[in-house]
Amino acid sequence: MALIQADFKADTLQRRVRVNVVLPVEGAARPDPRKKKLKTLYLLHGIFGDANSWLINSRVARWAEEKNLCVVMPDGENGFYIDHPDYYNLFSTYIGQELVEATRRMFPLSEKREDTFIGGFSMGGYGALRTGLKFADTFGVICAMSSALILDEYVKTGGSTPVGGAYSRAMFGDGDVLASDLNPSWLVRRLCESGKPIPSLYLSCGDQDFLLKPNRDFDEELKALGVKHTFRVSPGAHDWDFWETEMQYLIRSWLPLGDEALDGVEEMKR
Repeated sequence: MALIQADFKADTLQRRVRVNVVLPVEGAARPDPRKKKLKTLYLLHGIFGDANSWLINSRVARWAEEKNLCVVMPDGENGFYIDHPDYYNLFSTYIGQELVEATRRMFPLSEKREDTFIGGFSMGGYGALRTGLKFADTFGVICAMSSALILDEYVKTGGSTPVGGAYSRAMFGDGDVLASDLNPSWLVRRLCESGKPIPSLYLSCGDQDFLLKPNRDFDEELKALGVKHTFRVSPGAHDWDFWETEMQYLIRSWLPLGDEALDGVEEMKR
């Protein structure tokens, strides 16, 4: 396994950015990248985190090596993976387009939608859902843990959320956020209406997590729309003990990492 730190200029952010990449390269049984390219997980961190968060707090590199999976961990700062054109912080476009294109040029990564995954926790769970649904032609699988689905509360309270009112207003603004691409529910509905394929969805949350209710609500909305998905509520809180356990399960048991997709992870259509 190679751990690579890449540094390049992102046009969408107008600055140099850092990204960590776990790249399986060892072992006699490793597929020849000239014949079979690697499946890839773009893995997002939570608030106050950075590109090192998953490497420091979990064994994701070890599990990825076991399953011949490339993991790309960008630095999303504290921008909620949202595009803020006024400040040239186009984080959603950076993750959903530019980063995917750049890493595919750098490394032997599959360009197939069904081999391209996105995941994250908390702020990164929201970012994975929103980015994966917004760029559904690119991502075949979305894995969202303890997702910060706080838009409903933001609207109902006039700006108050668990992450702070001033910060939330800076992220989401004053418009009708529920009827915009800031809202994963709105994006799902648009995909359903269009008849386009919806990425395979894995959602999870700890039974002691303060974000459990909005995640349950999103699960119920997906059911009402007839969108096939997986939703797991497991023992745990909003912490690394839960996220590490979930990531181990995802890589070792749920993600379609073999030659054929696992049960329940096939391409989903309305």
